[in-house]
Amino acid sequence: MVKDRMVELLQEHFELNLYEARAYVALVGFGVLTPAELASVSEVPAPRTYDVLRSLEKKGFAISQPGKVNKYRPVHPENILEKFIEEWQERIKEELEAKKKAKEELLELMTPLIETEIPKYGVERVWVVRGIRNATLKTKEMFEDVKEQILLADDGYIAINLENDIIKAVERGVKAKIIVAKPLLPRLQSSKLMDYYKSGKIELKVADKLELPMLICDDEVFFALEDMAARYFNYETQIWIKDFRIKALFEGKFNGYWENGKKV
Repeated sequence: MVKDRMVELLQEHFELNLYEARAYVALVGFGVLTPAELASVSEVPAPRTYDVLRSLEKKGFAISQPGKVNKYRPVHPENILEKFIEEWQERIKEELEAKKKAKEELLELMTPLIETEIPKYGVERVWVVRGIRNATLKTKEMFEDVKEQILLADDGYIAINLENDIIKAVERGVKAKIIVAKPLLPRLQSSKLMDYYKSGKIELKVADKLELPMLICDDEVFFALEDMAARYFNYETQIWIKDFRIKALFEGKFNGYWENGKKV
């Protein structure tokens, strides 16, 4: 129903609760209502009408006319909704600035911790990373820290979503060899990585299939455990290992992919 959609939009985008949204829609429809009349023409319970109308007035959606029985009329939707958006934009701008300042302060406070001689990840050399967001953050961190070489065997995630991070590493002088699964190739045709490949700044090949997608940055290895259900729900389990021996094993697998890969 149209009325239900109006109530839904007011709740979702204009910070009114269910009863407030129903009351405002009723006011717009009937023009002027007393609390008792509101209860009779809307789905707002009678014991709540006074509080709901006062709340609407406080939020700027209604105006009251004092009298023996208070009457309420709506502020025109075009006026109040536009005013709400303008105030929301200012509030978001202030919140954004506050978050930026908080970030700068936290980075300043945390610098001694980051630069300490204690190993960044403690003594552990193996970490489990779950979820697409955490995996993305970890992968970006690897690209930021890599100094010599990137080996990427990708079946559809890293090359497309983190091409700028790869390019930044290449611009620092890092060598990059990338082999992608064949279905991914059309999506790469218009990417910056393809431009870098054509100009000789990276090496790129394509494989019919990659049984074990992986990312190797210097001595760090990152790969996903096979779990189709977890992948479907973006909660795939990734393993990060920093060990030159493990790196050598995975590099051997990568080299096998590379030898059998085809030119783009």
